[in-house]
Amino acid sequence: MTAIQIQGVKGERRDAKEASVLLVDDDPGIREEVSEYLVRHGMQVESAGDIGSARIRLGERRYDLVLLDLWLGNDNGFDFLRELRRSLEIPCIMMTAQDDITDKIVGLELGADDYLFKPVNLRELLARARALLRRVASAGEPSRDAGALPAQDAVPGHWHFDSARRNLVAPDGRAVILTTAECDLLTALAAREGTPQTRDELSRQVFNRHWQPYDRSLDGVIVNLRRKLESDPEHPQIIKTVRGRGYLFTGFPR
Repeated sequence: MTAIQIQGVKGERRDAKEASVLLVDDDPGIREEVSEYLVRHGMQVESAGDIGSARIRLGERRYDLVLLDLWLGNDNGFDFLRELRRSLEIPCIMMTAQDDITDKIVGLELGADDYLFKPVNLRELLARARALLRRVASAGEPSRDAGALPAQDAVPGHWHFDSARRNLVAPDGRAVILTTAECDLLTALAAREGTPQTRDELSRQVFNRHWQPYDRSLDGVIVNLRRKLESDPEHPQIIKTVRGRGYLFTGFPR
């Protein structure tokens, strides 16, 4: 699989109204409709109809947000999301015509920050895009490159999480790349270390919406975080499930 080569120059992150968006969808009607709507609301939108075109766009410049269709003709959005996450941590909202909760969970586990089913309500898409961009901007400009340097004050042999810089450094000194949702969730959990938090509390902080019993979005992000933090994700010790309550962050082991 061809890796995404980033050639764009770094710049300051704009606010949600001025954000640059890459829309990846194989339906020209959807690309036109979504692009026109977001442009009318102040966003800068470029589009691609397939993964090859999306790679070219991403190699030419930097974007603040990617809107990614799951099924792109002969291309698979899951494969592209994997590729994207190996190279960049651009916030990503996935969209699909298939109302399949399994696809939603897989997308979130692969690093999508949010997920919408088609036909997409444009007002909801705009609201979720703005909320996601605000969450990223509120923490300042994070380093979005896969080769980000570890925090200067990281202690060798210990985990180090800097929520302000949105940096996570493993005990071996390796920079652990977090998606926007993963970083927001870890920030929320670490802020109340030792105290169980409900799914609703965490969902409002991470996704800016109330949790619903059928919504597995939060659980998908938890699974992904455990894979990055836990020595044995099947028997987690850092992020524990509290039956009937939600989740408990016990702190990084020392």
